[in-house]
Amino acid sequence: MLGQSVFRDPKAWAISVVIGVTHFAFPNPSPFVASQFDVLLSNFSELLRPLATFAHLNLDKLVWASTNVILLEVSFWSTLLMYYVFDHFQLFQKYKLHSGSPGPQMVRECLYDVLLGHFLVRPVLLYFSMPLFANPGWLLGSNIPNFLTLLKELFICIMIDDTVFYWVHRSLHHPSIYKHIHKQHHAFKQPIALATEYSHPVEDFSNTFATVLGPLLLKSHSVVFYTYTTLKLVQSLDAHSSYNLPFSPFSLLETMDCAPAHDFHHTHNAGNFGGFFIFWDWLCGTDQRYVLHLEKNKTSPAYFNVVKSVSQPL
Repeated sequence: MLGQSVFRDPKAWAISVVIGVTHFAFPNPSPFVASQFDVLLSNFSELLRPLATFAHLNLDKLVWASTNVILLEVSFWSTLLMYYVFDHFQLFQKYKLHSGSPGPQMVRECLYDVLLGHFLVRPVLLYFSMPLFANPGWLLGSNIPNFLTLLKELFICIMIDDTVFYWVHRSLHHPSIYKHIHKQHHAFKQPIALATEYSHPVEDFSNTFATVLGPLLLKSHSVVFYTYTTLKLVQSLDAHSSYNLPFSPFSLLETMDCAPAHDFHHTHNAGNFGGFFIFWDWLCGTDQRYVLHLEKNKTSPAYFNVVKSVSQPL
């Protein structure tokens, strides 16, 4: 069974021990961390005050949107740069999941779409959505959750996200819907990290909804929101990177299979609709073609951490 696979995984036990030790050693955030969080936001707020006054914008909304944009853009472009370096200098080639790359015209079109979304659509959405997430104390350093609470809420966010993403993504592959919406994202039959967010506006909205639904339902502290949205972005980049890297945290456990599974989804346009974990694909049987693919490629170094966990009964 799937749960037994997690139970048998020594890495899961090791992670649990580290989490437990860390929590008991540091049960609550230090007052220094809490105070520095407040100071940082206060200083950033003062920095943005002239812009808010000049443009007649709400300062709190501007701070919220700008903070998110900075974190996401730094994470996006730095991760993208890492994969570019790998490609340019031919690093980790044995962990490449497919050969070939999209044409320059497609890459330029994708880059234009990404820039438009990142520097126009995303800031506007974050600015106007701020009241949905605001709740008493959500931006105060004194209310920062402890380590265990942070991990618990991140895990719940992943479970909510995986569930919504799986079923919406699977629905977008229905023949009556696919050609109108999801086909744009699948223009990249050989995915690259840059194409992670190359998609129809309807799909953009559904992916964003799946990502933010967890923090919204949990009424999470802003730190949880910042952490989870950044984590989700980097995981999505990993899934589209075409690299199954041995140091990737997103294929660490046997029940995680991000880059190999999603790469197969793009190259074969079949099954593997999940996100962080493979449990929905396993439960619904939408990974059968992928399992056959793994059996054919079990000697490939790129599938070093996948064949055993997927081909054996879960």
